[in-house]
Amino acid sequence: MAKIVNITNGTGTTDLINGTYTVTADVTGYDNTSIDPASITVDAATNNYAFTVSATGTLTLHVTDTGTIAGTPIVGATFMRTDATGTEYGSVITTDSTGDAVFDNVPYATTGAPTIYFKQTASDGDHEFSTEVQSTTLTTQTSTVEIINAVGATRTITLTDTNYDNLPIDTATLTLTN
Repeated sequence: MAKIVNITNGTGTTDLINGTYTVTADVTGYDNTSIDPASITVDAATNNYAFTVSATGTLTLHVTDTGTIAGTPIVGATFMRTDATGTEYGSVITTDSTGDAVFDNVPYATTGAPTIYFKQTASDGDHEFSTEVQSTTLTTQTSTVEIINAVGATRTITLTDTNYDNLPIDTATLTLTN
């Protein structure tokens, strides 16, 4: 007798009697043959069972100063996979000399592809970036998303004498450390 377990946000429940079960998966965007473990033995002492399933897609984030393929690549920008709320998962990925950061093993599907969430956590120190959670879907096994890290805006810095209102300091050096 087959039991169907509907999973929502990574969790589902069902009533099971003790025994050995073969497990199959139907997960859009994933390699369903990768379900692990492929069988379980349910016993009275255990109420929680965990499974994993793998994806085989590749998402490349191409980061430039213009957010286009023709822009200057940003080296050293970092990203994390997240869920929709921004909770981080996995390891940091970093852009290489071509401005590419690659997430391997992400889900893809020609129709009904799951949403992939990610956020940028740093740039190279000379470019601005969004820390907002971003999302995309992969309808092919490999996909590239263009990301902009614009040059930091020009800011005007003034230095005046504390004791004489608005008296500019002729020559100085300020170091701003982030």
